[in-house]
Amino acid sequence: MAQFDRVHELPDGRRLGYCCYGADDGFPVVALHGTPGSRYKFSMADAEAVRLGLKLICPDRWGYGLSDVPRGSARLSDYVSDIDSLLAELGIKRLGIVGVSGGGPYALALAAGLRERTAGLALVAPVAPIDRPERRQGVSLFHRCAFRVLPRLPGIIPLAFSYFRIALALSPALAIWSMAVRAGRMDRELLSEPDIAADLVRTFKAGLARGVRGSSIDMKLFGGDWKIDHSGMTMPARMWLGTQDRNIPVAAARRLAEDAFELDVIELEKAGHFWITRNFPVVLGWLASQARAEAWIGECEQAAADAEG
Repeated sequence: MAQFDRVHELPDGRRLGYCCYGADDGFPVVALHGTPGSRYKFSMADAEAVRLGLKLICPDRWGYGLSDVPRGSARLSDYVSDIDSLLAELGIKRLGIVGVSGGGPYALALAAGLRERTAGLALVAPVAPIDRPERRQGVSLFHRCAFRVLPRLPGIIPLAFSYFRIALALSPALAIWSMAVRAGRMDRELLSEPDIAADLVRTFKAGLARGVRGSSIDMKLFGGDWKIDHSGMTMPARMWLGTQDRNIPVAAARRLAEDAFELDVIELEKAGHFWITRNFPVVLGWLASQARAEAWIGECEQAAADAEG
């Protein structure tokens, strides 16, 4: 069920673009792309989602693709209201959540805001908070500059992503090469595969079609205080981290497991940032298993209630 572009009108008149993949009547999973990215991030997972009985709801985040930017200052907690509005239109109550790379912070915010409705939270190579000194221990100088210093310098982040946007338009191969320069060996090998490179180019072009506001919003939010309350989060949660990932501060991501919710951490030897491109079955399979487990528990509870009645 690869579905084409859709637009949901939010209560304040802004637009939220999205598309759906997988089984039309499947268990819903909100799937959040990276930075930059777009609603097409999970297109390669369409067949696997059908097989697993999942319906992937893939929004463009603020300022990407078809989605408008928020009114006033952006806060991660505000994203919950936007997605909740979309879920209401689609008639969705229970859901799974997956966030990849820059989608990780938004996935965490969504899981915290919809904790009573979330059956499972999957994080893949997520950006993690480094706003406090203890969170920056073991974080490289490069990542400290990228996530803490550069977003505070006027114009630097928009300029960097504008160059990338121009490269995508003039020479997609150059854009992919620019990503591979700092990448580890496993990521370079993945980026050299034509189908993966083509899918990434399509995803990035769609996300940056109207400009680089989305990436600028992301980078500013990532380096600050996320203000996410993890207390009371009891849903199953799992994170996959590649030990060769050079795109995110892995040391900071590991510390997410120290927050006030249980997070199962899977460290992947000989894997990098783009591991997910060949491993959608692993991540989506885990989310599908959480949905099945929840359904089975519900059936048992209903049977027990019927027996007592």
